[in-house]
Amino acid sequence: MNNKIIIGVIIAVIVIGGGIFFLNKNNSSQMNMQSAPSQTQGQAQASPAAGSSQANAGKNAVTIQNYAFSPATITIKAGDSVTWTNQDSVGHSATADDTSWDTGILPQGQSKAIAFSKPGTYTYHCSVHPMMKGTVIVQ
Repeated sequence: MNNKIIIGVIIAVIVIGGGIFFLNKNNSSQMNMQSAPSQTQGQAQASPAAGSSQANAGKNAVTIQNYAFSPATITIKAGDSVTWTNQDSVGHSATADDTSWDTGILPQGQSKAIAFSKPGTYTYHCSVHPMMKGTVIVQ
């Protein structure tokens, strides 16, 4: 009888400990998501052709790789789009600091384009990994 109680306690400790570890790991990846407001002066919108799994071939391309945006700052003309392509094995997003636009979380190999209609400076980050930051300058 004592062995059954001991085994039950051990199982409970393992289950509860694993749950606490999972919650702490999940919360730590979402901490520090607050960022300074972007200095946006215009509007951005998702391109109708967004969501392609093709690699970027255009000039207004940002590659997501090694937990970084490359280039970290891109300059485009008003009316142009920027296409983000995730080349990492984990999901990433490009999310406006002021939440006015978002690519959504892109799996490996997926792309999304966002059109920028007005001049301004658009700062952004990865919603999954907030330490990843970038800037779109629209002239």
